[in-house]
Amino acid sequence: MGRAIGGHLLEAGWALTVTDVDPEAIEALVARGASPADDPGGVAGASDLVLVAVVDDEQVRRVIEDPGGALEAAARGTIIAICSSVRPDTCTSSAALGRARDVEVIDVALVRGERGAETGELLLLCGGPEATIDRCRPAFAAFATDVVRVGGVGSGQVAKAANNILLWACLRADLEALRLGRALGVEPATLRTVLALGSGANRPLAEWGEHRLRWPTKDLEVASALAADAGIDLPLVRALAPLMSETSVDQLRELL
Repeated sequence: MGRAIGGHLLEAGWALTVTDVDPEAIEALVARGASPADDPGGVAGASDLVLVAVVDDEQVRRVIEDPGGALEAAARGTIIAICSSVRPDTCTSSAALGRARDVEVIDVALVRGERGAETGELLLLCGGPEATIDRCRPAFAAFATDVVRVGGVGSGQVAKAANNILLWACLRADLEALRLGRALGVEPATLRTVLALGSGANRPLAEWGEHRLRWPTKDLEVASALAADAGIDLPLVRALAPLMSETSVDQLRELL
C-alpha cells in the first residue's frame, strides 16, 4: 500500500521521503525520485505530512512513539496520518502525545484495498480536526478519489471496522450463494450477472475474482475486540471469523 501511494505522490510532483523495514520497498521509490531515510524520525524530520502505513497497532506505536520515531523528530505543525487499520484508542493515544509536542496525529483509514491504492482511487475515512484534514487534502488527492471526515480522532477507524464487517460478510455470503447456484445447475458467471440486477447486489460480488484476502482475520479480530470493549455481542462477526479464515483466493476463483 505504501509503495503504491508513494508512487502516486511522486507522479503528482510531491517531494517524498521514505523508510521501510524492507530495503527493496525503499529502493523502488528512491528509483522514482524519493529520498531515503534510515528510520521514521528521518521521514518526519523532512516532512510536513507523515503517512504511516504499517501492519498493526504495535507497529504504529513503534513508528510514532519510540526513540527515533516520528514524534521525536517532527517539527511543530507536522501532521502524522495513521493509514493502518488499528484500534481507535491507538490513534487517540498517539494524538495526545502529539499535542504535547504541537504535532497533529489523525487517523486516515484506507478503504478499497491494494487495487484502490494501485489505481489511486482509495477512499480515506478520516478522524481528526476538520482544518487539519483539509490541510492534507491536496496531498491525499494524489492517491484518493474520496476523502471523508467521519469525526474526531479514532472515528475513521470505527468506520473502517464497520466497512470491513460488511466487506467480509458479503464476500462469504457471495461464495456460498455461488456454490449453491453451481450445485443446482446455474453457473457462477450467469448467476453473478443476474444477482447484480437484484436486491442482493453488492460490491464484492461485482468485483468477484479480484480479491486478495490479505487481512480478513486481522480485520475481524479488531471488530470483535471493539465490540467487547463496547460491551455488545456481534454474533455474525463471531461466526464470520472462522469462515473467513478457511476462505481462500483459489476458492473464489473456482467460481468465476
